Amino acid sequence: MPPEFHVIGKNNTVSTELICDWEKLFEDEHKRIGERFQRHRCRPVCHKGQTNTDVCRFGYPHEIVENSNYNMKQNSIIFARKETDVNGHNPQLLICTRHNHDIKCILSGKAAKAAMFYISDYITKMPLNTEALLSTL
Repeated sequence: MPPEFHVIGKNNTVSTELICDWEKLFEDEHKRIGERFQRHRCRPVCHKGQTNTDVCRFGYPHEIVENSNYNMKQNSIIFARKETDVNGHNPQLLICTRHNHDIKCILSGKAAKAAMFYISDYITKMPLNTEALLSTL
């Protein structure tokens, strides 16, 4: 769980030193949990159904993106990415839940349809895979 904040003083004030200690604990915890859950390591599932086993079907390694930006052509928000093999994630969510997640901005188009089918497929465990469903569109 995230480091606890202890209130000091009658006016509910917190010392600067305590805030710095908490921020350091949070950063350390983020790095520790991030390494365990957010860093991608290719495994056999990455090449499932592919003839070329040199390419990860999840798109790793990703491109480095220095700053988040909006791409008008694709109507999409591209989040900053400092490392090629780490999922986009929310540090607070990661520390509180201690599980992997991937945050992407999906506004519309093929990405939104693919996400809809993926979620439906995952929840219902349908025998048809996402690729088969997308080919019907």
